[in-house]
Amino acid sequence: MWNEPVVSLEVFLRNPGHGRWVTALTAPERRSIRSSRLSRLAAPLFIAVMVQSAANLLFHGVVGRTLNPAEYGALGTVLAAMTLVAVPLSALQTASARAAAVYGLSTSTARRLLVRTTLYAAPVVLLLVLGAGPVAGFLHLDSTWDAVILAPTLLVAALIAVMRGLLLGVGRTGTVASSYVVATVIRMGPGLALAAVAGVTGALIGTLLGELCGLLVVLLAALRSGTGPLAVLSGGDYLRTGAVVSGLFLFTTVDLFLARHFLPNTVSGGYVAAATIGKTILALPAAAIAVAYPKLVAGWVDQNRSSALRSSLLVVGVPAVFVAFVVAAVPGLVLGALYGPGTYADAIAVTRVLAIVAGLSAFVSVLVHAGLARHHWTAWLPWAGATIEIVVIGLWHSSAEQIAAGSAAAGFVILVALVALEAPAWRKSVHA
Repeated sequence: MWNEPVVSLEVFLRNPGHGRWVTALTAPERRSIRSSRLSRLAAPLFIAVMVQSAANLLFHGVVGRTLNPAEYGALGTVLAAMTLVAVPLSALQTASARAAAVYGLSTSTARRLLVRTTLYAAPVVLLLVLGAGPVAGFLHLDSTWDAVILAPTLLVAALIAVMRGLLLGVGRTGTVASSYVVATVIRMGPGLALAAVAGVTGALIGTLLGELCGLLVVLLAALRSGTGPLAVLSGGDYLRTGAVVSGLFLFTTVDLFLARHFLPNTVSGGYVAAATIGKTILALPAAAIAVAYPKLVAGWVDQNRSSALRSSLLVVGVPAVFVAFVVAAVPGLVLGALYGPGTYADAIAVTRVLAIVAGLSAFVSVLVHAGLARHHWTAWLPWAGATIEIVVIGLWHSSAEQIAAGSAAAGFVILVALVALEAPAWRKSVHA
């Protein structure tokens, strides 16, 4: 799932008199963004994401061997839909983290946001329940209940985003990391047991159960924070960040939904297997961008721009590209290790393409966040990329290879556009 856990270390407030963004950090706080302390804060999150990513592959490997290709294709699509529901809420996490960084964290803040988030999410949850039938039909799901599960997933995702954000805003990254680990353990234990008993529905319930247990970890910690002032959230910042993050996620995921829609069930199962490997490649860069984004913001404010962008591209992009090319070199070996020898032998070519696309997407992510850091319209380019994917795949979708090629073509266009537009803005460092 897409996540920006350390963004709260850089706090911005709108200056009503000038319509500009100005930093609200004190001098020691500003120094901490550039120091090793930021790395130490991020370390528990890196470890948690690595554990979660490895467990996610293992979960898919076990379930992929249990279900037939058509069932696995349905499961992978709904799990992607769960992530899609949760992604815009990462902006809520960022906003609550920013508020906690400014005002501190108190029990009254946590309690108030718990109630408000539940009330605001309730209408959307109801709409998801009412729309479960059409969703199940579009994704060719055997059971409407598999689509209904998206509703409680939204509520849990909203609450866990707020609570994690509040804790991250005051530097309690260890507690947040433990919530990821708890969710992973539950998914790998009771979750796999439910999958063995109830198939696709059981696997989805197990995933939701894991997230619910993770929510309890951060909720109890936030509610025990003690007394203090109420934090104030910025709705505009949440909406803007949510729109950008949603566009980035859609850009990297829409091909999976289109593959499920256009391809036969068995073939789409192979595409989902290949796409799952690609999305796992992006998991660690997603954690790294949480550290890189505050560096980009600070670098832009202090006009130490070239260094900020260069280090972010190296930290986020290089590891992703390395893993991507390893997978691309031996896709059959990776597929066989995860899903069993010969299970998705026809997905080898697609796995190779999607792995490379995932590696290059890490650079897209950095450049999009660079645009967001300087409040530039380039941060919205992933929406154009998703549109290109939809048009191209809508026209050419006779095989999994065609769909993967359409995704790769859109990714290349957006990457070139971002490099052309962002690189000149960040090229020079200007010091007073």
